[in-house]
Amino acid sequence: MLSVVIPVRNGVPLLKKTIKTVLEFLEEENGGELIIVSDGCTDDPTSFMAPWLEQEDRLRFECLDRHRGKGAAVRRGVLSARGDRVAYLDVDLSASPEMLPALLKAVDAGADLVCGSRHIDGSRITVQQGILRVILGALFRKVVHLSTTLPVKDTQCGCKMFRREKLLPIFDQLQEEGFAFDIELLLAARRQGLVIEEIPIVWSDGGSSSVSPILDGMKMLSALIRLVRRDRAIRRREKPQG
Repeated sequence: MLSVVIPVRNGVPLLKKTIKTVLEFLEEENGGELIIVSDGCTDDPTSFMAPWLEQEDRLRFECLDRHRGKGAAVRRGVLSARGDRVAYLDVDLSASPEMLPALLKAVDAGADLVCGSRHIDGSRITVQQGILRVILGALFRKVVHLSTTLPVKDTQCGCKMFRREKLLPIFDQLQEEGFAFDIELLLAARRQGLVIEEIPIVWSDGGSSSVSPILDGMKMLSALIRLVRRDRAIRRREKPQG
């Protein structure tokens, strides 16, 4: 079974279309579940979700006690997922559910963690982000690549899928609650020797991102430094002696 996790932060205006679209996709794929996770929303998603939950047994709703960040919300959804395959998407569906079959195919072919990418051959961006986000995003990707050497060019794309039994122990230990959680996830997966694959997707900027290019960019850079140091320290401890 496939579980789709979608974190939301004050995104009630998007939820009707998002829920309908994902549930229709799951029906076409012969089953699955959709888990919406409220990241301390203040726009009353509980009231909005109530009639949906009464009608749809494929739909579940989780709430964090307060605003913690996208990483914390995704982690909550993953830990509560029932499927043996788990994916997460952004609430604006900048990467639509139609991207998931390609990820599922890669998982079924042997990958443990599959990352959708906007920046490899074959990918297509139909609606671009603003110029500032594009420039800062490119710079951040370069810094991430140089500092981590991860085999993924687009660590921050909100379209990933994985084998639950392989990644659940990692999610259980994740410490980053903000947007940098993807990097922590990938670093941990690499240390565990898991098979990581990156595949191209079609992506369209939904215009609803809660990321502040400057403020969150600084937080992510600080988190990246912390994660790289932690990763190197763990690898040194685990390196065979002799």
